[in-house]
Amino acid sequence: MAEAVKIPVEARDPAKNKGTGSRFSRRLRAAGRIPAIVYGHKEPAKPISLPRDSFWEMIKKGTHLAELTLDGKSETVLVKDVQWDHLGKEVIHVDFARVSAGEAIHTQVKLELKGDAPGVAEGGLLEMVLHSIDLKCKADAIPDSIKVDISGLHLGKSIHARELQLPAGVALNVDPEVVVVHIASRSSAVETTTEGEAVQPEVIKPERKEKES
Repeated sequence: MAEAVKIPVEARDPAKNKGTGSRFSRRLRAAGRIPAIVYGHKEPAKPISLPRDSFWEMIKKGTHLAELTLDGKSETVLVKDVQWDHLGKEVIHVDFARVSAGEAIHTQVKLELKGDAPGVAEGGLLEMVLHSIDLKCKADAIPDSIKVDISGLHLGKSIHARELQLPAGVALNVDPEVVVVHIASRSSAVETTTEGEAVQPEVIKPERKEKES
């Protein structure tokens, strides 16, 4: 299960929250900190800042869960939104939602391929349609990742979301018929590319949002 990353944070003055492009926010980022906000559980929204290195630790671990500490008090939160710069390289703002350990939540977990697909040796192309999956589970039971066993995947075959092996207490939050990975024939891939009708995987870039709660 994904463990919450412990992060010490600092409060921000709400009067200075005039946007991610504000002089105050730029000074924060220049000092190695990221402006953020914590909300939820019928409590007031709390503007904070956190160390950039701590948030990148979360990204590297692939977890959305954090334990924020402010003035000696801790609260568990879930990353709900990340705003990036226009190049998609620098985090400029993070939204955190308060959660409790046993609370049922919706979250996204990365998918990892396991094994070798025989369909590749049969002349096919392995295409991973989804790299992460939306799930429903308790906040303290978020999986680190979901393994996708492709050792039995032959040419022309697909693995759907409903076929994924999920841990106990974890459920899909997507259409169970959505394709996760499949083996396409090389000839059909060439034909669709030539005809210009192939649906290309979307390159998802972080959305630039010039605002800050």
